[in-house]
Amino acid sequence: MSVMERAKSRSRRLVGAAKQMVGERTGNRRLAAEGRRDRTTGSVRETTNEIRDWAATAARDARRRFGNRPR
Repeated sequence: MSVMERAKSRSRRLVGAAKQMVGERTGNRRLAAEGRRDRTTGSVRETTNEIRDWAATAARDARRRFGNRPR
């Protein structure tokens, strides 16, 4: 995962948490819901990027270990 993708997902998660907190404190249900949505979106993107990195690493390690053996 690139540094920019990681920063975007983490910042979205943090902004979402802040929006949710402000919405709950002020009684603004719409802002709180928007914050929950942003926080969840950031978490999901971060998780999918981590899975993508893990899969790429596993594939690279498998290629190194087994090489291009004939079937």
